[in-house]
Amino acid sequence: VGHVHLAVTDCGVGIAENDADRVLDPFFTTKSTGLGMGLSICRSIVESHGGRLSMVHKNGPGATFQFALPLHKEAVS
Repeated sequence: VGHVHLAVTDCGVGIAENDADRVLDPFFTTKSTGLGMGLSICRSIVESHGGRLSMVHKNGPGATFQFALPLHKEAVS
């Protein structure tokens, strides 16, 4: 209640269990040519708006990331 929630799921190889706790950390990457900045930048943006970005642990292929942002309340004059 009071939040907008969005989840995105892909059907790729997923995230290894031993990487799950670090996947949102700056400079962490699973790609040989990756910089490891994308998810950490997304997390910073979401958090700067009062929200939270997280990875959902799931069975099967792919990965799911979700974020929740508080609803914006319009000022009444």
